[in-house]
Amino acid sequence: MTFSNLCGLIAVSMMLAWAVPSPQAHAQTERPDEGLMWNRTGLPAVFPLQVKTRPGQNYVIVLSHAATGEDVLAAYIIGGRFFRVLVPPGTFNVRFASGEEWKGEGKWFGGDGQTQFLKMPEPLSFEVKGLGVKAGHLIDLTDSAPGQMAQISVDPVRICQDVDVRSIIWSEAEKRWVYLAEPGEAEQFRRGRSLKIRSRYCWE
Repeated sequence: MTFSNLCGLIAVSMMLAWAVPSPQAHAQTERPDEGLMWNRTGLPAVFPLQVKTRPGQNYVIVLSHAATGEDVLAAYIIGGRFFRVLVPPGTFNVRFASGEEWKGEGKWFGGDGQTQFLKMPEPLSFEVKGLGVKAGHLIDLTDSAPGQMAQISVDPVRICQDVDVRSIIWSEAEKRWVYLAEPGEAEQFRRGRSLKIRSRYCWE
């Protein structure tokens, strides 16, 4: 290999090194997957939170503890898509950041007006109400004009738990009520549990 060929090879290698971003630089700006980003409470997430948004922008929703102000949960929302996430019990302040191109946590969607912020005026509580009813919320941002989030509405969302009575029969052999492996299979008992619980979304 001549000296000129060697210099040319070095030049091409340097150009490729500049053209291909390092994995670390790529990771800093890669858009998160839609859904839960993190839950720092250490508690199980079982209460429903739904958000309706308009297409054209993406969103990050952050929940912070109402008493301490500590951020406890964050989730990424792609604008215009159906979005639902389960959150832990508690009373939380809720705020949103929205924009077009994700820049990373702390930078959100960029400075100089590229990120819009909204903090809801009242905290939201996620708790059990009644017998086995998990109470959450639906936040609707779709009435806001593009680039703005001034108008929002909040409605209750519930997850109710019911006993599937269609599959419960009395077992003379076990002297207790049991539920079937499948409704209609009268001789196939599933041992160790007495009731079959179903969860469903419900309304007041």
